[in-house]
Amino acid sequence: MLLLPLGGVFAEPDSGEQAVQRLLETNACPGCNLDGTDLSGQNLLGADLHGASLRQVKLADTAVTGSDLREADLTGADLRGAILGGCNLADAVLTEARLEDAFLTRARLQRANLDGAGLRYARLDNANLDGASLVGADLREADLYSARFFFADLSDAQLQGADMNSADLGEAMLGGAVTDSLTVCPDRSQGPCNW
Repeated sequence: MLLLPLGGVFAEPDSGEQAVQRLLETNACPGCNLDGTDLSGQNLLGADLHGASLRQVKLADTAVTGSDLREADLTGADLRGAILGGCNLADAVLTEARLEDAFLTRARLQRANLDGAGLRYARLDNANLDGASLVGADLREADLYSARFFFADLSDAQLQGADMNSADLGEAMLGGAVTDSLTVCPDRSQGPCNW
């Protein structure tokens, strides 16, 4: 099927094995459909996956540092242990994604949807989550040191044992968020935190 815009012809984005081959050869596959593929253990440093569909993709233990994943759909993706430091994940969908032990230091996650995501033991220090939705996310024992959460929705998030030292929660929604005595609150006090 061809899409016919004004004045030109564009082919449909790559998908399946064709998309995987393109990504591994060129380190770029913006807008591609990589749903359900297994890219575990690959080196995707600086990859361009802007707007790609990566639903249920396996990226466990994958190096994705500095990649462009803006507006990508990573619903239900397996990113356990992935190295995503400095990635641009603004406006990405990570609903129900598995991000346990993932390294997201300095990642840009503005307006990302992380509802129900598993982020236990994840490193999100100095990450920007302004306007992100983390409703019901599991952030137990996560490193959130100096992370930004301006206008983020952390309703019903599990924050037991999380290190939120110096995190900026300006105007964040925290209704039902759970902390415990092991949580380090943004003001550096021991939890449970008083919002």
